[in-house]
Amino acid sequence: LIYKLCGGAAENVHVTDVSNASRYMLMNINTCKWDETVCREVGISTVCLPNIKSNSEVYGHVKNVPCLDGLPICGAVGDQHAALLGHACLDVGSSKNTYGTGCFMLLNTGM
Repeated sequence: LIYKLCGGAAENVHVTDVSNASRYMLMNINTCKWDETVCREVGISTVCLPNIKSNSEVYGHVKNVPCLDGLPICGAVGDQHAALLGHACLDVGSSKNTYGTGCFMLLNTGM
C-alpha cells in the first residue's frame, strides 16, 4: 500500500514497518533486519524484500492521488499490533485476542 501510494515503480518506496516485517518470520527480532540465513533456507532473496523501517518515520509522500498529493506517509503498524494499542493494552502483561482470518493472542511484554 505504501509502495502504491508513493508512486509505485517511479518512486520505488518499497518499505514495511517492523511490526509487519516481524510477522513474516524472516526478520531477526534482535536486529530488526531480514535474517539472511532464514531467507536463504526458504529460498527468498533479501533483495526482493522491502526495507524495514520503524513504525513512525516519513516513508514517502503520496503521488497521483487527488486531494492527497504530497501528503507524507509517516506511520504504519500491523493490524493486530494496532488493535493491542487501540484496546489500551499498554501495561506489561496486558493482552488481547484478535479474531479474523485466524485467532491470535497478543501480549505486551514490555520490550
